Amino acid sequence: MYHKVSRDPLYSEIFLFPLEILAVDSPVIQRLRMLSQLAGAQMSYPSATHTRFSHSLGVMHVAGLYAAHLFGENSPEFRLCRLAGLLHDAGHGPFSHQFDDVVYSGLGYDEGHDQFREHLLLEKLPKYMEEKFENSPQIFKKHVMEDLELVFEKMPKKPFEEIVIKINEIFKGEKFGDPLFNIVQGPLGADRMDFVLRDAYFSGVKHYGTVPLDRIIRNSSILKDSTGKDVLSYNLKVVDDIYTVLFGRFMMYKNVYFHKTSRAADMMIQELLKRSMNFLNFEKSLNNLDEFLQLTDSYVIERTEMLFHQTDKPSKNLREAHEIIQRLKRRDLWKLVVEIPFSTTGIDPSTISKSLGEEKLEEIRKKIQNSLELGKVNVEDKDKVEHILKNFDDIFIVDTPYKLTLVHPDEFLSNSVYINDGNGKVMTFEEFEKAYPTYKLMSGNMLQLVRIYAKEDVRDLMAKYDFIPFNTTQLTTRW
Repeated sequence: MYHKVSRDPLYSEIFLFPLEILAVDSPVIQRLRMLSQLAGAQMSYPSATHTRFSHSLGVMHVAGLYAAHLFGENSPEFRLCRLAGLLHDAGHGPFSHQFDDVVYSGLGYDEGHDQFREHLLLEKLPKYMEEKFENSPQIFKKHVMEDLELVFEKMPKKPFEEIVIKINEIFKGEKFGDPLFNIVQGPLGADRMDFVLRDAYFSGVKHYGTVPLDRIIRNSSILKDSTGKDVLSYNLKVVDDIYTVLFGRFMMYKNVYFHKTSRAADMMIQELLKRSMNFLNFEKSLNNLDEFLQLTDSYVIERTEMLFHQTDKPSKNLREAHEIIQRLKRRDLWKLVVEIPFSTTGIDPSTISKSLGEEKLEEIRKKIQNSLELGKVNVEDKDKVEHILKNFDDIFIVDTPYKLTLVHPDEFLSNSVYINDGNGKVMTFEEFEKAYPTYKLMSGNMLQLVRIYAKEDVRDLMAKYDFIPFNTTQLTTRW
């Protein structure tokens, strides 16, 4: 089969087959070259400058390894899983997950880039693939038709539209635990495997990205569950390898994605997106896909700076967005003043994390008020401390990043991913833990980080007058 080759630091060579070449050379995918994979983490890990584009190629490759093992390289599933891997991040906006948290959620896309991806792929990708196909040499057209014949028993009138519909069906399979979805984006799917490996490599923490990729894929199989439904399962003998992946993911979240400085930058980017929602008119861009395809990380920054310098009287939002950009450029980031890590095994820690943060903020406010009222603040510092109190709500912000867990059985149960005994019998992760109770020691506990950042560097004053409350939080809930 005709193919092109992309060099990759993780997998050496990634093949691109004819249908993938049509998709990858479209603006839908080429735009991902200009979206950072780890926007805020670059402030802590300077080499983490890789993009959504390279990650998407990696996911395509790993999804292909899965599908070749489970279905064979000449199967429709091989083509479709690889294309789904390539296209899985097509709906990301500038600064990726920060755009999800601010823009998509603010405009009613509850499932963020995953929800917008379907809209983008159905309306734009077939046209681009058709145009690329029509303008290609006859020999390449012949190879594309050979590729299509491996997908369709009977060639449809509009094959590019039909293939995108099939790909979107894979993504919809998340709702009922379809094996093809789990190959691409399940708990041990290609997306997760690649981002753990790739992000660890480029962040300079390869020791966290220990993924026995070939062994896990080789020991995957599609079997029947108790209802007769096809499910993706993994042989019992690779359970320790699975835990290795899950531990690596945990360490990446704890040390890279949720690093205190990474999160400071991420929150500043979120603030930038909030301030620029109106003057960059993101809602219009989401309703006009040609405009959406122009949205990149650099677009947000460059357009904001241009508007600021071209406007005689910039609005408050434009001024503040411009100031955030200048601070990011000189790495003048918000400063961590309080961090409270805690673990629960009885309730979801996210249900109490926000209130815990607000409680600590109120303790800080009262300490400042009391110090001023009792005359404990030196004359030379009084104006600065009064400024902190007067602008308290503007200076301090609570951050409660996603909860962290090493292994949680629900993650596998909700996706219908199973363990098998090697003889065709499947068991849920929960059933596996009951049969092998020593593994339960590593599951169930959920770690939550609650942090308070200051948008101005007031750390010296906070320390000098002991404004930061000592963490006496004790949580005794059980899961």
